[in-house]
Amino acid sequence: MRSKQSVGAQANLKRTITLPQALGVAFHQVVGGGVVALMGVAIAMTGSGTPLAFVIAAVAVIIYSIPIATLASAMPVVGGRYTYGARVFSPTVGFVAMWFAVLVTIQLSLMALAGAAYARSLWPSLPARPVAFVFMTVFFVANLFGAAFSSRVGILLGFIMLAAFGLYGVTGLGHVQWTHFSEFTPQGVGGLLSTAALLTFATTGAVAVSDLGGEMKRPGRDIPVSVVGATAFAAVLYVLVAIPSIGVLGPQAAANKTMTAVAEVILSPSGAAFFVIGGALCAVVGHINSLLLAATKPVLAAIDDGWLPAGLGAVNKRYGTPHWLLTVLYVVGVAPVLLGFSVEAVAGMASIATGPILAILVAASWRLRTRSPHQYAAAPFKLSRGVHLACTVTGGVVLVVQTYLLIGRLTPQANLAFALWALLGVGVWALRHKKVRHLAPSAGPRAERRPADTPVPQAEPPA
Repeated sequence: MRSKQSVGAQANLKRTITLPQALGVAFHQVVGGGVVALMGVAIAMTGSGTPLAFVIAAVAVIIYSIPIATLASAMPVVGGRYTYGARVFSPTVGFVAMWFAVLVTIQLSLMALAGAAYARSLWPSLPARPVAFVFMTVFFVANLFGAAFSSRVGILLGFIMLAAFGLYGVTGLGHVQWTHFSEFTPQGVGGLLSTAALLTFATTGAVAVSDLGGEMKRPGRDIPVSVVGATAFAAVLYVLVAIPSIGVLGPQAAANKTMTAVAEVILSPSGAAFFVIGGALCAVVGHINSLLLAATKPVLAAIDDGWLPAGLGAVNKRYGTPHWLLTVLYVVGVAPVLLGFSVEAVAGMASIATGPILAILVAASWRLRTRSPHQYAAAPFKLSRGVHLACTVTGGVVLVVQTYLLIGRLTPQANLAFALWALLGVGVWALRHKKVRHLAPSAGPRAERRPADTPVPQAEPPA
């Protein structure tokens, strides 16, 4: 049975997020991971093929993001990464997606480690991991003051970041030695595709904005525009900065390095400092900020269904934020920094954990269309049947392939962490699955059936 406290966890959240704010959240989810954290890693993996890998990754992401956007448009909810699986399939499917979504919070460590590396380019004496810890902690505290404040910060950081990356990309094009691009697959096609698979982590982030549907003023329009628009725009930015990142110094010199090395060659000292602070660091803190804003939503939805204790989802009535849950996610996110995980290991784990979530969402978009055609037909954003089916099948294949390519690159430490997380999830499922709400298979995605000994509650407005 849903407790009053649990119901209030989502009811207290306010519809305050506008399209510019949603675009800011989506854009930061993409840009922070792609350009800042993984550029050097991608160059080490595939050299001068990195711009092409970014394009492949972005195209793949848009293919499977389009059906997800139609799902979010037809059924805007808070906590979509849990709610869609739970309502369209079953609570257990929703739980699987939610459990992986919590693990994806380790992106906090990836972003913070990247930010620390760029900060050290200006102040070499700074210790990397303590600085990364400070990055995460500052924005964890900031997010306790509410989603509206965080969204405004995201918009401001976005303008500064675009100016810095634009300066880097446009200026850098004039210094490129195009002979560095004589070979686009130095590690073979497999190396190119593996790099693209890793970079889908970087370009997939925009879909997390679907978790904010219950807080948007116009979710039917704003979700698809934010997801597709932010991904496509970020892809253009990726290519713009990837070309000078490789072409100025060469792929061997740029491998596993930050973009600061190139910025110091093509820009004045003040320009390089602006790029580091206004570009790289703004991208990092913006991504951390956006991630904390969206990360609680699927867990709140799961709490409402009984998967976790209701008290964990208690929402501060003044700021509208789930303070206890934010604290738990902060602990999960900071763990890789404290345990000594590398940037590539954290990125690989986050990418693999994202795969099942996206596969569930893609499949749910088609199932909603077939089981609730009237609900789908009323959506502000929808696809023809043929296009929808093509995107669903193609997106599913892409997700399977990219996950397969990434699993082979996991370190033993990352494999162990993954196994322990999965075992913990099985334990939580075993303890809680009999207490959660269940769906009636013959009555459509929103219908419910409850255990025989559970009282039927009063009717509630739809989420």
